[in-house]
Amino acid sequence: MNNINIENTGTVNKHILLNHFAGNSEPLQKKVIEQWLETPDNLNFYYDCYDEWLKQNYLFLPNETEAFQKIMHEQYPQKQGAIHSFYQVLGLKMIAAAIFFVVLGTSIFLTKDFIFYKTIQTAFGETKTIVLPDNSVVTLNANTLIKFPRFGFGENKRIVDLNGEADFSVVHTKSNQQFIVKTANNLDILVLGTQFCVYARSTQANVVLRKGRVSLTYSQNKVIKNAVLHPGDFFTSKNEFKEAQINHIPTPERLSAWENHEFIFDELTFADIGRILKDNFGIEAQFQNNELANTQISGTIKAYNSDELIEAIAQLLDINYKVENKTVYFFE
Repeated sequence: MNNINIENTGTVNKHILLNHFAGNSEPLQKKVIEQWLETPDNLNFYYDCYDEWLKQNYLFLPNETEAFQKIMHEQYPQKQGAIHSFYQVLGLKMIAAAIFFVVLGTSIFLTKDFIFYKTIQTAFGETKTIVLPDNSVVTLNANTLIKFPRFGFGENKRIVDLNGEADFSVVHTKSNQQFIVKTANNLDILVLGTQFCVYARSTQANVVLRKGRVSLTYSQNKVIKNAVLHPGDFFTSKNEFKEAQINHIPTPERLSAWENHEFIFDELTFADIGRILKDNFGIEAQFQNNELANTQISGTIKAYNSDELIEAIAQLLDINYKVENKTVYFFE
């Protein structure tokens, strides 16, 4: 996990951001912050600092207009005309201030997902290991997003949202707090303390259990289904869980070999490998004909990027390929 230093991140540090939240930024500083925020990795640091600023600055808006008018009336009753003009100017400023806080409140509402939840996403071809607030460890495969609460994680239930593929090592708590993984395709995984790998993308959902026990909940033909996995069980599903089944495999750890940049193919079709290229590297695969697409492949390939994987597959099958604009064409 990459630990964020809250004192300094790139060209923008904590002092600059706290000064910015207080409304004291110069135009040049605002421009630098805007450009800095174009990098997604900086958003978490931005909102961590914003949360700290909120805790240090409780927003209290006294009725300055009423107080000022009362003081001026008591001290200078003969100058009410001038005071009235001044009051109008002050009123405009107060209106402007009110508009500012309305806009600020709207901005906070629109970005509350960033404030209350921490989101970590890997790029194509990237893997990353993170430690959750309860010390559970999650390794994210390429093109994967995970989201969990910034505050209070583990005070009741431990819930994370997952879109992609990840390997979990969940710690057991003294109070037996539930750990729940919610996937983008409506598969809920209930855990107490275990090691498992989840694949959850738009077309398919898989769960393989290495240690412990998990309970799965999903909807099949509008009927809620439950399944309990034991070590070595491999849950697979396609077509919105219409093709769901559980098989037992002797080496479940093989399905998380991607953590070591290994791709293990057990009689996978070439079309299935094309899905892996798309999920992990954002590359579409096109095949010369259906016969080539349905060719089965078995073996283990170690590759650190899409070029290495494509080259190894082509050599394994003794075929040719051409890459153009994020698309690879395979032909004999």
